[in-house]
Amino acid sequence: MEKLFISCPMRARTAEQIHATMDQMHKIAEAIFGEELEVIPTYFEGTPPENANDRLWYLGKSIEKMSEADCFIGIFDDQKAYDGCIIENHVAKLYGVPQYLVNIAYVAPDIMEQRLQNMV
Repeated sequence: MEKLFISCPMRARTAEQIHATMDQMHKIAEAIFGEELEVIPTYFEGTPPENANDRLWYLGKSIEKMSEADCFIGIFDDQKAYDGCIIENHVAKLYGVPQYLVNIAYVAPDIMEQRLQNMV
């Protein structure tokens, strides 16, 4: 079975919101790539070492996991608010991992809701 890397917005989101997005992206990827896919675990619950840049540490762990990927699904965000997702998308493209991007509005309604609230 081929392995799927899911690039999902995580900053300022609950574990429940993240897992819901990942589940939805998994289903979309299986439809797009036309086969059952094993998800590479990229939700890390551990804590970075002391004095580490947390966001950079998590991104490094994530890219390390991407080395196992046969295919990639990520988000398209016209506001470019999730740097880690942008970098993961770029790495997948540079290293020839077949990829598909989903508009963030379809897989992360909580983020869209928050953006709307911030506009008011």
